[in-house]
Amino acid sequence: MSTFKSSDIRNFAIVGHGTSGKTVLSEAMLYNGGETNRIGKIEDGTTISDYHLSETSRQISISTTLLHCGWEGKKFNILDAPGFLDFIGEARSALHVVDFALVAVPVVSGPEAGTDLVWKYAGERGIPKLIVVTMLNKEHSKFDTVMKELMDHFSKRIFPFLLPMNAGPGFNQIADVLRRKMLTYRTDGSGKYEEGDLPDEWQDKVDQLHEELIEYIAESDDSLLKKFFDQGSLSEDELRDGLHDAIQNGTVIPLVCSAADANVGVTRIMDLLAKYYP
Repeated sequence: MSTFKSSDIRNFAIVGHGTSGKTVLSEAMLYNGGETNRIGKIEDGTTISDYHLSETSRQISISTTLLHCGWEGKKFNILDAPGFLDFIGEARSALHVVDFALVAVPVVSGPEAGTDLVWKYAGERGIPKLIVVTMLNKEHSKFDTVMKELMDHFSKRIFPFLLPMNAGPGFNQIADVLRRKMLTYRTDGSGKYEEGDLPDEWQDKVDQLHEELIEYIAESDDSLLKKFFDQGSLSEDELRDGLHDAIQNGTVIPLVCSAADANVGVTRIMDLLAKYYP
């Protein structure tokens, strides 16, 4: 049995409005962490967290389920919390015992009443947040619109770390602002991806966002800003400590994208959780 130091444990809740993709996101994490050999489906009643008969028959989460997996030498303790307002007390309780919150927001509908509530509860606890815009492989995806809604509604500190490059059916390409690279995911559901150069039409946009991110981080670490101006760029390792502090104190609230049922984007999200979250 593996033994983990407290600094290697990530305790977090996946919260959001009902049907925002929370349970499927947890399924993909369990699969990527080697805890299961397939990503369960809500419609088939085969997910790990929705195991009770009342949940499988209604195809919704009713109670919070504790899950766990390993990733990059870290242990993830995951609370998959219900999102429907009848059971929102479960989400509130979950947020009282975790160190940060993953807030799931579907790309087709954006923030809803349940999103408002879990954001409020996480704010009351003063814990960091990560916004996961979900279901990017669905038709009528409107990522830019949803991102603007979130920034206008919740905080201007929300910042895109992962941008969808081909949102909609077949979605498998992501622009990684932190690495300034294009991630092309396999279409076999393995969660594996290849890292490559960004197309010209994306390079300037991502470079600009990367510089803005450095400025956010520099509010927590002036030495990084000096290095950035001296060198013209910073490595991911150089950003790590400053980014950890910026996330912890709320200077920046990362926003990422995924299609968990196809296991696109989830492994990179798990990387961010392992490296930068408390």
